[in-house]
Amino acid sequence: MRGKRRVWCKLHLTVDINTHEIIAAELSALNVTDDAVLPNFCK
Repeated sequence: MRGKRRVWCKLHLTVDINTHEIIAAELSALNVTDDAVLPNFCK
C-alpha cells in the first residue's frame, strides 16, 4: 500500500432524540465544521 495516502473525512449526522433514528447524514472533508453543514440539514 505504499504510495497511497489516507485521507480523513467526517460524517455529520442528525439523529431523532426519541427514536435514535438517523434522519440525515453528510460526508465532508476533515476541515469542514458542524456549523458549516447545519444549513444543509435544515432544508
